Amino acid sequence: MRIFNCPICGLPWLEGVDEEKVRYSYEICICCGCEYGCDDTPTYREQWLKKGTPWFDEQQRPKGWNLEDQLHHIFPGWNAG
Repeated sequence: MRIFNCPICGLPWLEGVDEEKVRYSYEICICCGCEYGCDDTPTYREQWLKKGTPWFDEQQRPKGWNLEDQLHHIFPGWNAG
């Protein structure tokens, strides 16, 4: 299955990526800082939310960013591996 958003924070990507590729890519989300294949668990999401949803790379945060809209695109049961 192709996915089009970070499964942890819902950040939209420019193009879809195969789900299995994401799970083992070890890339880091510019928004939540999740390292896919390592940190991508519901617990990581909970911790990110408790911290106040800080951006990993604040310089890439878009103007008018809306957390509520973004969170509609998460994968609630996503778990690495």
